[in-house]
Amino acid sequence: MPQPGQEALVSALRPGETVTARIDWERRHKLMRFHTATHLLCHLVPQLVNGCSITPESARLDFNMTDPLEKEALSDGIARLVGAAHAVEIGAITDEELDANPALVKSMSVQPPRGTGRIRTIRIGDAIDFQPCGGTHVANTSEIGRVVVTKIEKKSATTRRVVLGFA
Repeated sequence: MPQPGQEALVSALRPGETVTARIDWERRHKLMRFHTATHLLCHLVPQLVNGCSITPESARLDFNMTDPLEKEALSDGIARLVGAAHAVEIGAITDEELDANPALVKSMSVQPPRGTGRIRTIRIGDAIDFQPCGGTHVANTSEIGRVVVTKIEKKSATTRRVVLGFA
């Protein structure tokens, strides 16, 4: 999306033209770290996800569950998984493989895109997480750094929100 005042520049682009893009690496790396941390959180809270938000300042997952969660236990679990330096690998499965194992999808409302015959996956360690995901990730859990649970909220009778922040 163009920044304010750049609309004219974007509309002046023509197919085939060469452009130079710059990534705000500091912002992108924070997003990558938080996004990968949410995968660790999914391992620690093995429930379906019914909401998510990731910003450079925080990340949150809303879990479809009624049981209470403990901030300290989740923060300790994330620290343990980060410290174990698990490899984070990008792969792919076929539409048919996903159809044969629908439990790989951990989101209640968002399904992975189909139609190309290949669905991008993320795998963390041998058994930490494996699911379809098109997000940005770090290469190793140790790159996440110190992340803690800053808040747990009961959003409804069946939703528990977990908010992560950098320590």
